[in-house]
Amino acid sequence: MKIYFSAPISNVEKSAMDRYTLIVRTLKDLGHNILYDHLLNKNKEFLNRQTPKESLENQRLMTKRKNQADLIIIEASTPSFGIGQEIAYSLQNNKQVIILYLKGHKPHILQDEGQDLLFIHEYSLQDLSGTLSEAIEEAREKVDVRFNFYISPEIGRYLDWVSQTKKLPRSVFLRGLVEKHMRSDKEYKD
Repeated sequence: MKIYFSAPISNVEKSAMDRYTLIVRTLKDLGHNILYDHLLNKNKEFLNRQTPKESLENQRLMTKRKNQADLIIIEASTPSFGIGQEIAYSLQNNKQVIILYLKGHKPHILQDEGQDLLFIHEYSLQDLSGTLSEAIEEAREKVDVRFNFYISPEIGRYLDWVSQTKKLPRSVFLRGLVEKHMRSDKEYKD
């Protein structure tokens, strides 16, 4: 699986960077392809030396990596607005996001209620491999299933209109219709 990994890099201690390295190594040992080059050799001093152009290039690289990934994993033990933005971007783009936090450092504003794409897991250095395996398996079980079907040209034109007018992808619109029907169907039991 192709996994995008990110974590705060400014205002963190060396021990946090060591944890990030351990997470990446553990994910690789589990057989995953990890996209994390935006974190390599970066710290607060590096970020402060970046020109606006370099900063924008790094932001574009991070967005490209998130879009390429099958799954997003974020280490969120240290509060960070940038990491919050990465989580929001990922969820808005229907990416599954696993939030890891070190035991005793639960992010206070993250809530997992009602989020089909967000998985929050506490870990310790001793059980990191088990926690990652469990979290990835949980995300795999809830991954969307692709469903193709034929529609009439009239329905196609309507869906194109919805997409352009309401700025809503056709798949999101259709999924919403099905979910609305599922909630109102008294016979259906999940």
